[in-house]
Amino acid sequence: MNRQGQQGLALAGLIGSAWLLTLAFSLNLSLDQIPPLLLGSVVLVRAFLHTGLFIVAHDAMHNSLVPKQPGLNRLIGRVCLFLYAGLSYRLCCRNHRRHHQAPESDRDPDYQRSTNDGIFSWYVHFMGNYLSWKQLLNLGGFWFVLFNLTRHHQTDHGLPLLLFCVLPLIISSCQLFLVGTWMPHRRGVTSQPGITSRSLALNPFLSFAACYHFGYHREHHDSPSTPWFQLPLLRDHHRS
Repeated sequence: MNRQGQQGLALAGLIGSAWLLTLAFSLNLSLDQIPPLLLGSVVLVRAFLHTGLFIVAHDAMHNSLVPKQPGLNRLIGRVCLFLYAGLSYRLCCRNHRRHHQAPESDRDPDYQRSTNDGIFSWYVHFMGNYLSWKQLLNLGGFWFVLFNLTRHHQTDHGLPLLLFCVLPLIISSCQLFLVGTWMPHRRGVTSQPGITSRSLALNPFLSFAACYHFGYHREHHDSPSTPWFQLPLLRDHHRS
């Protein structure tokens, strides 16, 4: 395994471990005994780590998480997407492949072409291409298991599950849509259809905080095999 694969696996392990630890921690909190600021911070941390699961799966879709080991990429991608929202790895790969093959076109499932549709309509269109009854059943079943594992020592009747699982997923989906789809691909940013927009003008720290460097979107489309943690280096190379 090369150095990129080692780094990718290490970061994926860190994100996954932090996600599991914060899940266990948050679902065991007594909501009436913690201040609102701490409560909000835990929700935001959970949302950020939840986005990290998708970013790891996204690298797996491009076989850049563990180069030259497609089986391991698929396994990690499937696990991350299931934990993220019960998503189908095959469907996500198919849609994401179409997005890269024909960005900002009628064949791009992530793009909303109509000028009369606003950001909310685009978000609904974007999410509709990934949601299905099977996916919703997977997600509901996973949450049901979590609820039953924690309900015996909870007095809040499922509220922790809503706060620390459902709400972070909603925040994460908005984060991925805004930074990874709407801002880079919205109408008016590019001079020609089908040309990926310029990347967001963020320094590396803010880019990481915004969405694991997903805002460096032009670099990603120019080099899909570059993993998320190497996008700042690629951006610096392009700018030099």
